[in-house]
Amino acid sequence: MSENQSSAKKASEPRTAPVPRVESAQAEATVTGATAQSGTAKTAGAKSAEPISAAKAPEGVRVASPASGDKASQKADKKAEKKATREAFARPKSIEEAAKPQNRAAFRAAVALYGLFMIAYGVWQVLGGVRVIPDAPADFANPSVQSNYVFFAATYVGVGLSFVFIAVKFKWVNMLAFSCLVVFLGGVGRILSWAFFGTPHWSLIVLMVTELVIPPCLLVWYGWINKSNKIREEMLKASRNQARK
Repeated sequence: MSENQSSAKKASEPRTAPVPRVESAQAEATVTGATAQSGTAKTAGAKSAEPISAAKAPEGVRVASPASGDKASQKADKKAEKKATREAFARPKSIEEAAKPQNRAAFRAAVALYGLFMIAYGVWQVLGGVRVIPDAPADFANPSVQSNYVFFAATYVGVGLSFVFIAVKFKWVNMLAFSCLVVFLGGVGRILSWAFFGTPHWSLIVLMVTELVIPPCLLVWYGWINKSNKIREEMLKASRNQARK
């Protein structure tokens, strides 16, 4: 009977569903979220000091480069970089480049022009013979005189070719003194002819002046070029020695 009464009593009691632990679950979720947020904040704070690379930046977002030092140091670095760049471009690459004078092209042009003038004049004398000489008599052009005169005219052409070769191949410039000496001696011979045989035609006097003046001028010019080369080489060596120290 007691069992029947207890079962009937349980049946008469209202049945209620078990209450879920909502509040505890919400509290646990809140604590978990707070912990995650604090960990994320710490991670973000630790990584904020590191520069953000462009690869990790989101698309469409420009990330400014981090500033290195203050503005004064940046300006000083830029000035030093510009100065080094100017010095690098201004510094010659070799001694030959540093010792190359600006007027070498003008000197070579002058030597070449003088050689071409001698070649043209000598070829004209070879083709025309004694008849092209001013004030020459008509019956003076015999074969023996023509042969001797054409020989010296051809020699004049050869000396002119040496000047042209020196201008084209400047490494042969050591021959310049010999070529100039030959032409200068020809001018001296004209002076002796003037003294022994009388005054020649004015055109021959002009040639004598050019033969006595131009070769020494070319030698003096070449000497000045060599002197400037030595000065430039010494300056370059001194600058390199200071740079090494």
